[in-house]
Amino acid sequence: MQKRVLAVRRTVAVLSCAVVLFPVTSCNGHTSTKEGDRPSPPTARRATVEPTGDRNGVEDLTSQQIYDKSRETNAAAGSYREQMTRIEAKTNLLVSATECSGTVEKAGQGKYEVVVQGRDIWARMDAGLAKSASEQGGVTVPEDTWLHGTPDHPLMAMAADECRKDWFAEPDTASAKLAARLTKEQITVLDDGQQVVPISIKADGTAITWYTATRGKPYYVRQDAARSDMVDVTYSDFGAPVNAAAPTGTVEEAPAGAWPNSKLH
Repeated sequence: MQKRVLAVRRTVAVLSCAVVLFPVTSCNGHTSTKEGDRPSPPTARRATVEPTGDRNGVEDLTSQQIYDKSRETNAAAGSYREQMTRIEAKTNLLVSATECSGTVEKAGQGKYEVVVQGRDIWARMDAGLAKSASEQGGVTVPEDTWLHGTPDHPLMAMAADECRKDWFAEPDTASAKLAARLTKEQITVLDDGQQVVPISIKADGTAITWYTATRGKPYYVRQDAARSDMVDVTYSDFGAPVNAAAPTGTVEEAPAGAWPNSKLH
């Protein structure tokens, strides 16, 4: 599976995007939006909170080593919260290798809740997304109702697409091409007091910066992108239980419909 710019999965092609018609879209980088369409996101600022934890020495590694080690450390945590923002979507998801729970919001379309437990997927769409899914699938998708299915069902597979569980089994590593363009910057402190070492890449007139914690475990804690059609993300709650329990109350099986193939890449 082609891996996404959110972790710039083995690629400098962090800067290309595939969009599907269904509201649950997936973005691999950027569209035709030009740099400057939005101000650069706020970079790390000197915080008043004093950093805590022992130094882990990650800042002494090369850019490639920092990139690889931080993603290995995230995977080794077993779970984390991912809060992602891109121009057409926002997510707030707790994810592990087998579970996922949280919300996904599609700009101008609506919001849905998703729960994943192994191969079981439940999703509850609001009125806007239910209407869009109904139109595209040629069937009635009920709003504010938990639907159940598996990855074999296109609609449910697309609903679970934001849950990147495969990152735990196969954490990203920097390709030689990406590593050659990474730049390590000076240690700084994020607004929440985390001391971090930034590494960044500049390509095609834009830039992405990744931040790795220098105290405690070397977690990959944040990504800032300089373009509105790329991805900003924060990772937190490392090792927290996902508790992706099946929803209570009324649950319906997802209707059969004519949605596009669930492969979004």
